[in-house]
Amino acid sequence: MKYIITATAPTSYQLNSLRAFNLNGTGMTRTMEFDSEEEAKDYLKTRADKYNDEDPCGSEERLEEMYSDIESGSLRLDAVSAYIEEQND
Repeated sequence: MKYIITATAPTSYQLNSLRAFNLNGTGMTRTMEFDSEEEAKDYLKTRADKYNDEDPCGSEERLEEMYSDIESGSLRLDAVSAYIEEQND
């Protein structure tokens, strides 16, 4: 099984938020494939750390909320959400 992270920017105004996920592709939807759900979650945690560290309003509480969301299979950065989905080979 593979796990895919997919994020889509609802409008071109959110492309910077989409780029913060550093996923593969161009356009309004980006993806990245992982061998395990844990790898996908770890990747989103690194993106959450970076986003929180670079934001002047970042806080430990917000980072904890992001980690909680990641454990549920998603992460929202500004107006863009990324989701982890299981994909059968």
